[in-house]
Amino acid sequence: MSNFVYSGVPDPSAGVSNPGAAAAPSAASGLFQMLFLLLIFFVMMYFLVILPQKKREKQFKQMISEIKRGDTVITSGGIVGKVIDVKKDTLKIKSNNTTELEIAKVYVAKVIKNKEE
Repeated sequence: MSNFVYSGVPDPSAGVSNPGAAAAPSAASGLFQMLFLLLIFFVMMYFLVILPQKKREKQFKQMISEIKRGDTVITSGGIVGKVIDVKKDTLKIKSNNTTELEIAKVYVAKVIKNKEE
């Protein structure tokens, strides 16, 4: 393991006084090790960060596309309301008896389906 970590560092015991000692690893092998570690890092980042983010985006788009009149939504700002109109990019919600708000669909945090289906 120590050879792997210190592959580019010359061995201090293999100085000028020992001409028969093995030569230090070439720069090419150190470069390949670094590229291999970099590749492993990017593969790990893909599986740990990018793939789950794509999955969440897909679930969010599906949730937004399934919103219909009568569903209750909770916005990212905490407003709870019942959907009274659905447009392409916006929703009109009624938060209490008299207040109607038009919000962008991207601000919907959660959808509670209408139980009268």
